Amino acid sequence: MDTRKLRYFVAVAERLNFRRAAEALHMTQPPLSQQIAALEEELETVLLVRDRRTVRLTPAGECLLEEARRILANLEIARQRVKDVGAGRTGRLRIGFVGPAIDGPLSADIRNFRRKHENVALELHELPTAAQLDSLRSGDLDLGMVRLVGHDASDLRCEVYHRERYVLAVPGDHPLAGRQSVTPADLDGEPMILFARRQNPILYDAWAASLADSGARLFVAQEAATKHTAVALAAAGHGIAPVPESTADTGRRGVRFIRFDGNIPPLELHAVYPPKSISPVRDAFLRSLDTDSGREKSA
Repeated sequence: MDTRKLRYFVAVAERLNFRRAAEALHMTQPPLSQQIAALEEELETVLLVRDRRTVRLTPAGECLLEEARRILANLEIARQRVKDVGAGRTGRLRIGFVGPAIDGPLSADIRNFRRKHENVALELHELPTAAQLDSLRSGDLDLGMVRLVGHDASDLRCEVYHRERYVLAVPGDHPLAGRQSVTPADLDGEPMILFARRQNPILYDAWAASLADSGARLFVAQEAATKHTAVALAAAGHGIAPVPESTADTGRRGVRFIRFDGNIPPLELHAVYPPKSISPVRDAFLRSLDTDSGREKSA
């Protein structure tokens, strides 16, 4: 008893007319009659009583109509569920992220994805890059939004997700606060609020080299573990803090964000995932992003 015969039977049972049922099924009447007869033979019972004028359901036919409707409805539900899972419209997506990602475009990207994929359960985990890479390898994360500077991710698939430049958070009453841009030479001897070199030695050395190449002296007056702390310290007058440009969107009072005209590599975020893992939901999320060449914050 296959679904094709069940569909044929339901078409006849609901219309109680072989000709109209055949028309609805886009077939001729003789093959339809043969299929119903084959179904009755298979079930060893009469399902329909036929004469020249009428077609009636037997008790067994009424029972089969009820069961066939339920079976076909469940089959359609299963078919749609499988299609939704395969297309990434339903399921679970575990995303790791670093702070600059959620402060940048990731928050809006997640919101847009949620709006279009209401049946996807999103799990978000703020983790350092190293912890995300380990979780991706162990299968505890499906996707990571990371900064790859100083990390080996050669065994993972990496796509540029976002780029943005660094700006300077300057106290509002500082002499440089009225400038449109600042050069490395302008920072000679200025108290700077920087992250500890151990956090990102490549970027730290880039700042030191940018000033040194202009003959300026780097004076680190305060270390800050996060960019938000750095901005708060700048607003309190402790010094000038280099931060990603998206930080300016926080609208912190008492500080101005000024373009830095120095040779500093941009902040670059990557979307990272295991190359051989199968995750339709992750792939649907990635398709919703502009990851072809990375999104760079405009000037």
